[in-house]
Amino acid sequence: MLDKRLIDSLSRAFKVDPARITLETSQANTPTWDSFAHLNLVFEIEDAFGVRLSSEEIPQVTSAARLQEILQQHHAL
Repeated sequence: MLDKRLIDSLSRAFKVDPARITLETSQANTPTWDSFAHLNLVFEIEDAFGVRLSSEEIPQVTSAARLQEILQQHHAL
């Protein structure tokens, strides 16, 4: 299950209804997930969770599930 803050951040970054955000949400199935939206997502996540994603982590954010794993590694969830 996704954290509400994570759902809200993904929804804002990709301009989609929060109800459509699931663990399966990814670059492959979200047409609005382009490079600009990806950067917006990084900013949203860093603000919402008080973390800084590394330059190695940023390109690894390819799905909601992977983002959740990264946030767990930061002990932000």
